[in-house]
Amino acid sequence: MKRNIILIFLISLVLNSCQISGLTSGYSHLSRQQKTKVIDYKGNIEDITDNTKIYTITVKQVKDYILSHEKVLVYNYTPYCKSQYCCSPNLLVSLCERQGIKVLVIANVYDDIFKRINNGFPLLMINTKPYSKWRWKYTDRFYYDLIGYIGKDIDYASFHYFINGTYIKSFKDFKDIGQES
Repeated sequence: MKRNIILIFLISLVLNSCQISGLTSGYSHLSRQQKTKVIDYKGNIEDITDNTKIYTITVKQVKDYILSHEKVLVYNYTPYCKSQYCCSPNLLVSLCERQGIKVLVIANVYDDIFKRINNGFPLLMINTKPYSKWRWKYTDRFYYDLIGYIGKDIDYASFHYFINGTYIKSFKDFKDIGQES
């Protein structure tokens, strides 16, 4: 009996110290200092000048930005992704700028996001409040509101291309971007 209690206690201790990344936004795992750098942004994305912060944004703000530029690529960015389909935001912005395409890097999770700030462009984050605490749910809803499709319908592509405010196509591989323009 005593052994079972000790075993239960040890298992509880281990489970309490575990952190599973990616199920939620990860905001609660940020340090107090990191939380001060997350701004619930209400203005125009175009007006962001401090690239040392993370800005939570809405679909309306993204649509307003898209409408004000000829070509825009929205990157559904997962900071810790190592897949062949994931791309460094710096590389993506550089490639797209050469093709005259504006890029919005919109993170879908806070995990590892602070490794990418202050790169000459703002890092944005989905404002999860209107949707859900569950990452898969708020990401699907955000992009459904933006492009009219959920992840499964576009084979979970992360790159969404717009011309003159109109959604054109989603790309799974960033190397295909610009071939539609």
